[in-house]
Amino acid sequence: MFSEYLEKIEGIGIYPAIALLIFIVLFIFIIVRALRMDKSYTARMKRLPLDKINNNGKNNGEDKKKS
Repeated sequence: MFSEYLEKIEGIGIYPAIALLIFIVLFIFIIVRALRMDKSYTARMKRLPLDKINNNGKNNGEDKKKS
């Protein structure tokens, strides 16, 4: 159904090529950024979900007394 409408539009074939180009450029950018990232920053982010104490030395409320 939609393919009949799309076949009638001139120059529609460029849109898939542009979308693929944007995807490839974005993918390469993310890979390069991940590879060039500082290793200490990566290690800190890796430990972040497991840390119970935040930067202020407070416990994030995990050990609160239950009433």
